[in-house]
Amino acid sequence: MVTDNTDRVGAAAGSADPRPDDQRTDIDPLAGGQLLLTQQAAEIIDDTTTSVEVVGHLDLSSYARDDPYPEWHDSKPFEPMLRAILLGELDDASDAAVHRTLESEPETAADLGFDPDDVPDQSTLSRARRRRFAELERTIETSSRQIRALAARHGSPIGAPTAESASEAPTGASKRTVNRLIRGKTREVLDELTTVVFPAIEFDRPDGVIYDDDELLVLETLLGVTGTAANGGAETYGDYVNPEPDISDPFFADGPSGETLLEAIKGLEINDITAMVNRGAARVLTRAKPAIEFERPVMLAIDMTYVAYYGDRDELVRVQGAPENKSYNWCHKVATASIVGDNVLFTAAMLPIGDADDHDPDAYADDEKSYRAGGVVRRLVDIVEERANLSVRRVFADREFHAADVVAALEQRNLFYVIPARRDDRVKRFIARMDEDRDGNKQVTVKDEHGFYGPVKDSRRLTRVETTLVGFPPDEDYDGEQVFLTNLAVDDEIRLDRRQTHRKIKRYTRRGGIESSYGSIKQFAPWTTSKEYAVRLFHFGFAMLLYDMWLLVDLLVQRSLGVVEFRTKPRVIAPRFRGFLRRRVVTLL
Repeated sequence: MVTDNTDRVGAAAGSADPRPDDQRTDIDPLAGGQLLLTQQAAEIIDDTTTSVEVVGHLDLSSYARDDPYPEWHDSKPFEPMLRAILLGELDDASDAAVHRTLESEPETAADLGFDPDDVPDQSTLSRARRRRFAELERTIETSSRQIRALAARHGSPIGAPTAESASEAPTGASKRTVNRLIRGKTREVLDELTTVVFPAIEFDRPDGVIYDDDELLVLETLLGVTGTAANGGAETYGDYVNPEPDISDPFFADGPSGETLLEAIKGLEINDITAMVNRGAARVLTRAKPAIEFERPVMLAIDMTYVAYYGDRDELVRVQGAPENKSYNWCHKVATASIVGDNVLFTAAMLPIGDADDHDPDAYADDEKSYRAGGVVRRLVDIVEERANLSVRRVFADREFHAADVVAALEQRNLFYVIPARRDDRVKRFIARMDEDRDGNKQVTVKDEHGFYGPVKDSRRLTRVETTLVGFPPDEDYDGEQVFLTNLAVDDEIRLDRRQTHRKIKRYTRRGGIESSYGSIKQFAPWTTSKEYAVRLFHFGFAMLLYDMWLLVDLLVQRSLGVVEFRTKPRVIAPRFRGFLRRRVVTLL
């Protein structure tokens, strides 16, 4: 990367203040010497020069050579993007204002080097500022400050406040405005619940039944948002539908009963439930695509979620042992795949795990197991690519997917991956031998060609796979050392290599709560004591769809307010959304 130290020309030496000149506020912005960008700007600045003319004049080729994005990356061209970032900095304009300028002024877009019909949106600019130009942050800020000072001396309008400056922070939106948006977007999305999601789910029921599928799904929605069991929720449903029921017809007058819903669900096959939920998730994702900001090909986060089971295991299927760190001994397992973007974590697919799944026992060398981690990964990637019509390029999977079959599956598909490593004896030895600085503090450490054995599909013997281990020292986010498996190009030879390695891995681990997404999903699931796995799976799957609808409402509200930075705390909290959803469901009855 080109840095400020190599940019500076004629910097004053021996300054009493040890800070770099561009970090001091008590000196003339030009006193410490002009950066290269400032020198270029000085060639044309006079009392009529505009900021667009300045950034259009700059030669940025020396910076483009160090573009962190490879040529094949699906991104906007480097130099026009850097000019757009500089334009916003010079005019003290928000990324939203820069986007509106490029969109409404084709001449300006062309001057910066963009195709006027393909300008970056607000979030693309914000993402580029944080990632692509992170190493140039000080250069951009210092150059802009120097250019504004130079322009002021010549009487140029560069840097003058505008109506669409950065001060238009969306946090300044009134509470009334936010509430109006939340209500409006909730109505908009929930209208689509009945037109987009409901048609994806069909119950196989006898002819002549009294209730339509939609009525049962409205009941399921009500159960989810109220957290009630089937019959209790059905009574609430009946109170809404018919507050003064005809006592001569108690079973049908109040609407569908809990037993009606349960029997309809029990009539579904496990594979049918999975397919319908994933079809519904794809439809929600299609609806959300215009508002979601994620890279293409996409990053996919694959997690194993554990649904606690406290009942008797006799005659139950798909009940498995829970991890040691759980407070319960038995659980159901459901694997989920989420699209990871800068402003969203969107659940795109689910897959029930256990007994009857496609674990292909004849394709593996070891004993038969209830599922294969590599098979789960293969199927989830296929579901996302086929149903959501997205191409997957990067995968982050949780620790349960540290397996030879997973590494082989990802390598065969040419997918980049990062997976937390299990603490086996070899990983523990790696941690003990991690590099240290002169003070004895552990540093980022890379071990290439780390081989381990395991069953791999279509191999009749245990197979060796190779990966790279990356170890991180403890930090403010994690008390102990972290170790990951990866096939990214990483190194630890010099400080810059270690810093870049850290950034690459953190890019994959920047998932803002996907690992606890089930904690949010279960807020939309009915309470049940049913031992029928189909019932439990259907409740989980439909809760996942409601969870996605919540994410969509929150995303649309934030976009309407001009927010594109990812907020780990949603603007529309789940309890409030459930309240809106409950009231909206009542209007559907």
